[in-house]
Amino acid sequence: MISTIVYFAKSTIIKIIQYYYWLIYLYNVHFNRVEPAKPTFAQTQQELFNKSITKYQEFYAKETDDENANIDPILYNYDERKTIFQDPDNLYEKQWKSRAIYESTPRGNVLMYYNPYTLSFSYHSDEQIIPYTILQMLATKYVVMYRCKDFYIDPTSRPANKLFELLQKEEDALKTKNTKVQDITKVNIQSSNSDIYASLKDYKMPVASATHKPSATTKPLPNANFSNKFVRIGKVAEFNILALPPCKKVQATNELLFGTAPVSTINDFFDDLDIVENPFSTEEPDTSASVSSYAMFKKLKTSAK
Repeated sequence: MISTIVYFAKSTIIKIIQYYYWLIYLYNVHFNRVEPAKPTFAQTQQELFNKSITKYQEFYAKETDDENANIDPILYNYDERKTIFQDPDNLYEKQWKSRAIYESTPRGNVLMYYNPYTLSFSYHSDEQIIPYTILQMLATKYVVMYRCKDFYIDPTSRPANKLFELLQKEEDALKTKNTKVQDITKVNIQSSNSDIYASLKDYKMPVASATHKPSATTKPLPNANFSNKFVRIGKVAEFNILALPPCKKVQATNELLFGTAPVSTINDFFDDLDIVENPFSTEEPDTSASVSSYAMFKKLKTSAK
C-alpha cells in the first residue's frame, strides 16, 4: 500500500515538472519569439539582380574561341572607321542598337546597348543617376550575351584587348589636336623693354603629395588610363529602336578625333578655315575662288585704315 502511494506521488511530481517545462517551451516559442526582420524591397531587388548577373560574370571570366564573334574586324581599324561612320545610316550603329539588354536593377529598369561610333555603352533609365558599379555589371552581361568582350574595357583582367590599340590612336590624335589649339591660342607678348612686358608662362608647379609617394617597385598597368564610358540617353520609354542615330558633323568629329596635318603658324590655321559668305560685306561675293577667313581679316583691316 505504502509503495503504491510512493509510486503515485513520484509519477505525479514528474508530470508536474514536465508540464512546467512544457509551459516554458510554449512561452518561448509563441509569446517570447523574436520575428526575423523581413528584407526590404531594395534588398530583394539587389538579391535578384545579383543572382541574374552572377552567372554572366562567371562566363566573362572564362576565355572562349567565339567570345568576340559578333565584332566586325573593321571596327578595330583606325582608318576605315572614318569612312564607315560618315554615313549617318550606316549598318553598324543600327545593328548594335538592336542588340540591347533590359534589366531590372535596384535603381529601376535599365536598357543598355553599345554604340560603336562613340565606343561607349548607351543606356536608358527612369532614374537620373545609376551607380557606376551597376552599369559595369550590366556591361559584363551585355558583352557575354552578344559575344563582344573586347567592347568591355578591363585592363586588369583583359590586358590583351585589341581595342586598346584603337583607343590609344584616338587619344594620340586628340592630344595632337589639343596641342595645335594651345599653340594657336598662346599669347606671347614681346617688347624691347623686358621690364614692362613679359611672356605669359604657366607657373603651375606639380604639388608633391607627402602621403602618396610613387613606389619604385610598383609599375602602372598598361592601358590603365582607359575605362568604360556610359552615356545616358533618356528614359526607358523614350527608347526607339527604329530611330536614326543622332545627327553628327562627321568631318568636324574626324578632325577632332583623328587630327590633320600639324599647324605651325597662326596664318596656316586661319587659311584652313574657308568662309562661304561674309554677312558684313557690302561687295558682291567672290564665287571664282574661296576666300579664307585670314584673307578676309586682312582685307577688312586694310579697308579700315
